[in-house]
Amino acid sequence: MAGISNGPFRRVCRAGGAGLVFTEMISARAMRFGSRRTKEMGLFHPDERPVAAQIFGREPEEMAFAAQYMVEAGAAIIDINMGCPVKKILKSGSGVQLMREPDRAGAIAGAVVARVDVPVTAKIRLGWSATEANYTSIARILESEGLSAITLHPRTRVQGYSGKAQWKHIAFLKETVAIPVIGSGDVQTGEDAVAMFQTTGCDAVMIGRGAFGRPWIFGEIKSAIEGRPGKFDDQFKRGLISTHIGLIVREMPGRRGVGHLRKHLGWYSKGIPGGSGFRRAINGLENPDDIVNLAVEFLDLKR
Repeated sequence: MAGISNGPFRRVCRAGGAGLVFTEMISARAMRFGSRRTKEMGLFHPDERPVAAQIFGREPEEMAFAAQYMVEAGAAIIDINMGCPVKKILKSGSGVQLMREPDRAGAIAGAVVARVDVPVTAKIRLGWSATEANYTSIARILESEGLSAITLHPRTRVQGYSGKAQWKHIAFLKETVAIPVIGSGDVQTGEDAVAMFQTTGCDAVMIGRGAFGRPWIFGEIKSAIEGRPGKFDDQFKRGLISTHIGLIVREMPGRRGVGHLRKHLGWYSKGIPGGSGFRRAINGLENPDDIVNLAVEFLDLKR
């Protein structure tokens, strides 16, 4: 969730019912060399805790250093990314590339577990391709190195985010390892989450793209699991959107904030009559106040 799961988004997801939120992917190498921007990712607001810090890299010592730094900053969990399929990450030898290097993956997991005193988890995919689907062997290695849980996104690197997530592999992984298994992929509604729990036996569900423009999905999932109606009417949703916009404006001034406003308002406006015209309009604006004013009018928000 690079460029998305920042402080404002994490806080609005917590307000929408998320039980645990994750940071953006944090570069262990950038952290090791003292990147100011990277270290800012370790600034957590009380309203978003507990927070899991997701780190990526390929050098065990750098990963251990980054994990220690994030724990000292307040992270409750360290999550090692071994599933990102983005080319930029793969070129650094990180993300799902590590599934092609089992020994290195294990060394990283062991180094991080040895360095910190909080739970360490990892996110993986099925593997690089259909012919290199080694998720069970990687999971066993990670379990043997002391990881507390594994998240499986049941697509390959070659698939990226195309096609349908193959939930049957989550069920198989649950039978393969003794540690908790977290399911991920194609959960867009509360009913989807219930179906994933029922068909895979997973211990938890991770939401990624399903929360884009819908941070209230977490509350909807909790209501569906508990079999009770949720209070997620339009007023509640507009309230979350207003909160999110306000946080972006306050905490991301200037051009950086403009980009995030356009991105999130683009998602919030999807499916609404006139949404395409609204998106064209905000993409032509450079002043955050002008974007907010247009959003307040179009989405009927309270200031």
